[in-house]
Amino acid sequence: MTLYKFLYKKASIKRKVLDIKDDIIKIIKPACKEKFFIFYYGAYDIDPRHLVYWICIKTDDLKTKLSNDKILNSKLRHILTINNYPSEAIANVHIGFESQETVDRESNGHWFHHFK
Repeated sequence: MTLYKFLYKKASIKRKVLDIKDDIIKIIKPACKEKFFIFYYGAYDIDPRHLVYWICIKTDDLKTKLSNDKILNSKLRHILTINNYPSEAIANVHIGFESQETVDRESNGHWFHHFK
């Protein structure tokens, strides 16, 4: 859980972004047997449509499995609604999966360069 989120008012966009991240973790944890982390970025303060979440895992096999799990992805999308993310922006928010294997292969293991 992100503790510093409590520095932000519940209705603020930053707080919603952090709450969504925490909820993504809760949904992914039972589905993912590998260690993972959630990476997010975007100019969501300027426009809430500019928000991206990456669920970062170790293997391509698990990335494919989770990416193809329609029920899991539906739950992930629903988190935006539950956290009262601006409804006009929800369709544009990206929630995806990426693996260390892909980053190693395509970006010499550099996550920052991979997402650039």
